[in-house]
Amino acid sequence: MEERACMIAEAGYEVISRYGIRRATMNDIAQAAGVSRQTVYNIFPNREELLHGVIRYHFWHKWNEISEAVDQVENREERIAILLDRLVVRSWESMQAMPHADELELEIDTTMRERIADIHQEAATNLCEFFSPYERQLSSRGMTAKGIGEMLHLAFVGMKLSSTSQAQLETVVGTMKACLLAVTE
Repeated sequence: MEERACMIAEAGYEVISRYGIRRATMNDIAQAAGVSRQTVYNIFPNREELLHGVIRYHFWHKWNEISEAVDQVENREERIAILLDRLVVRSWESMQAMPHADELELEIDTTMRERIADIHQEAATNLCEFFSPYERQLSSRGMTAKGIGEMLHLAFVGMKLSSTSQAQLETVVGTMKACLLAVTE
């Protein structure tokens, strides 16, 4: 994404987080981005394109944050903890803080499912790459980095959407961390 599109997508995420998907307007997003409404439409011709851009930007930003954090750490346990915290726990907390998060989930599920398939594929690929340094350990257990990455992606999506409390999410994340440490040891 070009710089102006990123700026608008970031503003879109903030506005949607504050008002909800159905109450966020292109005017609100333009104002938050510090651009004209026409500029928003020039980059994102309609609401669906804008939502796709917001989701893509949010995923890209989240993954860069994870990559930068794990690049600073050699310890396998810390790397996995960072991954789980940033990709699952913080994402879940972010969704819980949004008013009308259920509307966003419904909007994404009904109108954007096919549009965001590329983002889901990229997420699974990034997770596969994250676990590729542990390919030897995984192989000795009959697993692959690709299999672990794809399984985790599907699990993370489900956890963020179906966890009903912080305590439940933390229990599942703790169990997942223990499992990942065991299979990559």
